[in-house]
This record gives sequence, C-alpha cells and structure tokens, in this order.
Amino acid sequence: MPQEFRLALVGAGLVTAGSHLPAALASTRVRIEAIVDPAVERAGALARKFGIKPEIAPDVAAVANRIDGAVIATPNHTHKEIALRCLDAGIPVLVEKPLANSHADGLAIVNAGERAAKVVAVGYCLRFWRSTTLLKHLLDEAYFGRVRRFYHQFGTVGGWVPLSGYILNRQSVGGGVLVVTGTHFLDRMLHFWGYPDGVHLADDSTGGPEANAIASFRYDRDDGDAMEGKARYSKTTALPGGLVLETDAGIVTLGETSDSEIILRPRMHPELCEVIRGRSGQPPKDVFLLQLEDFVDACREGRAPRVTGREALESLRLMAELYGNRVQLIDRWYGQKAEVTWASA
Repeated sequence: MPQEFRLALVGAGLVTAGSHLPAALASTRVRIEAIVDPAVERAGALARKFGIKPEIAPDVAAVANRIDGAVIATPNHTHKEIALRCLDAGIPVLVEKPLANSHADGLAIVNAGERAAKVVAVGYCLRFWRSTTLLKHLLDEAYFGRVRRFYHQFGTVGGWVPLSGYILNRQSVGGGVLVVTGTHFLDRMLHFWGYPDGVHLADDSTGGPEANAIASFRYDRDDGDAMEGKARYSKTTALPGGLVLETDAGIVTLGETSDSEIILRPRMHPELCEVIRGRSGQPPKDVFLLQLEDFVDACREGRAPRVTGREALESLRLMAELYGNRVQLIDRWYGQKAEVTWASA
C-alpha cells in the first residue's frame, strides 16, 4: 500500500470545516499533516473539534518540507499568493473555486504550476456529480440531438452566510452571486459546450457585490442556427435549482443533486416522461472526497486532475467578460424579460 498523502489544509474557515476536512478524514489515502491559518487559534479550535492533532501553523512555509500537497480554501483574493508560495516550494495545490480573483492572477498560478511540473487542481466539485458525468456523456454522444436552448437557475432568500463576511466585499470575492453561486454552472457549461460566442449580463450591483444576476449566452453553429442559453441567480429570491434543455428529442431536465435523474419529455409524446439513469446501484460518494482523491491520484500518477487550472482559467475569462458587458438589472427582474445585447467573444 502507498504511504498516506500528507495534506495541508490552508484556511480554517467554513468550507474547510464543513467539506474539505471531513473529506480528508473520510479518505484512506490522506493524512491531515497540518492546518494553516494566520488565526492559529481558529485552526487549533478546528482541530480540537474534530479530535485530530495536526501541526498548526500561521503560514504554509512553516510546513512546506513535510507535506505532499495543499488544499487552499481561503478568501478568493488570497489564492494567488498562497498558491504561488506552494508551487514555488514544489507543493501541488487543490484550489477552492474560483481559481483566483482575476484571469491574470489565475494565469500566474497556472504558469507557476507548469513551470514546476506540479498539479494545479480547482475545486469545481460538481463536476464529480454522477448526473454531471452522465449528462456530459449523453451530450457528447448527441443522444438528444442538437441542444437548441438551455436554462439554469438557483436562488435562495437571505443566502449570504453571515459567518463569511468576506463575501460581501467585492474586492475579496471578485463579484457577487455570479461568483459565489453561478460559477459552478459556468464551469459545467464550459465543460459541456466550450466557450460561448456571445455573452450578456444584467445584475443589480450598485458598486458592491450583486445579489441578483441574469446571464445570457450564445453559441454560433456552422448552419447558422445558434444555441442560446440563460442563467439566473439570486440571493434574495427562491429559485428552485436545476437545468432545462430544449433539444431535438424533447425537453430534458436535471435537478441540482449528484443523484438527480435526467428526465426526457419526448417532443413527439410530451405526455410521456423518460427517466435516464446510470447503471450503478451504489449510493453516490461525497463530491469533496472524490475531488480530493482525484487530486491525490493525479499527484501520484503524474497526470492531469479532473478539473485543471487551465480549464478554470476559462471560467475566470467568462466571468470577466460577463461583468465587462453588464447592464443594470430591471426592477422586479423575476417577473420580466431582460433585454439582451450580445457581445462577441
């Protein structure tokens, strides 16, 4: 059996406590060697809460020679500095999404990883959902024929987490609900169809992070029949999460969970409901565990992780283009249709 992978968790905040640390404890391949946070008291309290005794350090440099990799789960604007410090020391990194606060910062991380020949993975964990994997396979096989339009939404009332105050600071996060909530679908959209040919954004920011956003996308085709899509995200309005595709075969719907079933309502027989699921009868594994073990395996096998830094750069480029082509969101947006003026990619 290979030795346990010595992992440092950089950042002792909510996402580490709720997701990354439990995933590391659940893995038989990983040993939590260190928890790194400038607030060492918080890091120590987190270790005691889970009954573990890793090294507690204020900076990753203090443990660099004793770890095989690091999970960086800190505020977005700190990702670049910490990742560069790790990669310069020869330490592979799994960076919580998004990769960085800007495309330039993300590119610096990716270039450093390539220079050091070390893995840079990014925490778009919903790529590990069974439903994502199955839908990607079906789309690649043109199972539904052409996709004509798509729509994705997710919204909650009072969705800002009060214990994570940094997300209310646009400079720290890089945006608002589009970054905090929408980035996971933007990654999956790019994974399914590549980079769009036109984008548009309407949001309600007045200088700070937006709470509501409507993004629109256009994919040009050789036959002149463009595929169009829309995504709506809210921190003030409940929007049941899910993806809807209008396809040659009919209407396809998919919920926002790992084991959501893909449902096809055939175009010729809309009264029917065809349920599509994979063959596995096993319960789905935690996506943070799958993500972490993919990172560990990529480091050991010298291969690319499921979500690479290069792929995550495309998400940053897309978010920058959306914010660069934004207009003010109309009042009562949830009951009206937004105007769309396309910007070419």
